[in-house]
Amino acid sequence: MKLILKPLEEYRIGLRQSNGIVIENVDVVSAFPSPTTVLGIIGKLNNAIPSNNSSEIEDLIHAYKSLTSNELNPYSHKSNNPLIWGPMIYKGNDTSPYYPLLFSKLILNIEKYVKLAINPNISREDVVEELHVQTRRMNQINRSNRYTIHSFYQKFFSHEYTLEYCVNTNVKSGRIVELGGENRYGEVEIRDSECDYREGNYAVLLQPLLFETSKDYFTKIDNVKGLECVEEIYGILVEKGNRIDFKVKVIYYALGYGKVRRPMLQALPPGTVIKVKNECKEANTLGILSELGFGAIYKVKL
Repeated sequence: MKLILKPLEEYRIGLRQSNGIVIENVDVVSAFPSPTTVLGIIGKLNNAIPSNNSSEIEDLIHAYKSLTSNELNPYSHKSNNPLIWGPMIYKGNDTSPYYPLLFSKLILNIEKYVKLAINPNISREDVVEELHVQTRRMNQINRSNRYTIHSFYQKFFSHEYTLEYCVNTNVKSGRIVELGGENRYGEVEIRDSECDYREGNYAVLLQPLLFETSKDYFTKIDNVKGLECVEEIYGILVEKGNRIDFKVKVIYYALGYGKVRRPMLQALPPGTVIKVKNECKEANTLGILSELGFGAIYKVKL
């Protein structure tokens, strides 16, 4: 089953904890709704009764069980049948999908993107582009220096794009849903169609891959909770003037659900190219909360 989401107004999906507008220069937002945001949409459409327990992730676990009748194991490092998988992004009437890069860019050709990560000497033409969105920023002048402006609040909006997610549960049809945590709305369509998860040992992350590390400064991938299925990390495309490179980038990601910011976890961001271990070749999501939909991967066979 597929859930097609089209924003109807500007929306804001924050990725960090925020105590209010006095926090300067720390606001980070995503143009691509996360699995927790989509979980809330599915719950609304199915008239699910939310849990009153919002400590840690208890209400996430309750929502998952109410929709799937299964217990959510937050530390399962992979899932073959996640509740939510995606997104793939469609622009206007184009039939070819685009894929998320970080939180405001698009991968235009995913096979070429993966080849570029493995072999940086090939042509980089038409691989990525900036998302065509309106970005609204509210700014504050630093009182100690009137020429310094700190951006601390952002929103996205665009009429051009729709987002497609696969959902492994029955979802009631609906038209208008709340999108994010600020009473913004989007149009939703439910399609009874199969999802193509693809095959291949190489993959690009569609959602942040959540993980936990020990206190050691250096550690092997095999010792990182959440990266048990990752054989190699090639990184994410970084542009520096006329040059490009692939760098391994780690972000901090705050789980958002029920209009509450959750504890922040480390994550590999969307657009990261990885090689998946053979024993995990059937998995479609990887890492912490993979059963919910984090760490969604688009597999590529080279």
